[in-house]
Amino acid sequence: MIIPIVYGKATTIYFPLITAGGTGFQVTWAPGAGEYDYILDGGAITTLGSAPSHEGNGVWSQALTIAETSGEYLVITYDDGTTDIEDQCIICSTIFSGQLEANQGIIIGEVDTATFTATTIAMEAFRFWPNTTEEATSSHYLNRNLLFTSGALLGQQTRITSYSLANSKEKFGYDALTEAPADADRYVVI
Repeated sequence: MIIPIVYGKATTIYFPLITAGGTGFQVTWAPGAGEYDYILDGGAITTLGSAPSHEGNGVWSQALTIAETSGEYLVITYDDGTTDIEDQCIICSTIFSGQLEANQGIIIGEVDTATFTATTIAMEAFRFWPNTTEEATSSHYLNRNLLFTSGALLGQQTRITSYSLANSKEKFGYDALTEAPADADRYVVI
């Protein structure tokens, strides 16, 4: 299993663990010291700073520190001496770290026409990613671009000329589009 992560940034990864000798997910393993190790860029085997945690239904998480993510490849092994789990190897890669970081600045949203009818120069919308908290600062996105990723406006891009929080949604003013966006049209702010 390969998981892309950001270089030098504390993070948490998620993965399944299987019960030793079976096919079901492991939910009761109590990891001991030396059963959750890592190798960073081909270096020495070292025990991770924290044990993995069971999140539920056989899904486990592993918190990683800044030091543990400061390399190109982080190889994590889960090797249970009492055979509660099938041994597991997870490879975390920071090769695409720059692209992952750059994507954090792209806002993904969806047009909502429940309280405001979208026009060729204004719309209200909900944010989906990188978080679901609408930006409260007026003019925050001024002169950034809206690029539509679905609907009749797919591929059209326009400049944001005004921004405010209205009706608990993000309200954008922009240079005229060829038509008004429809309810549920998706877009990115770049």
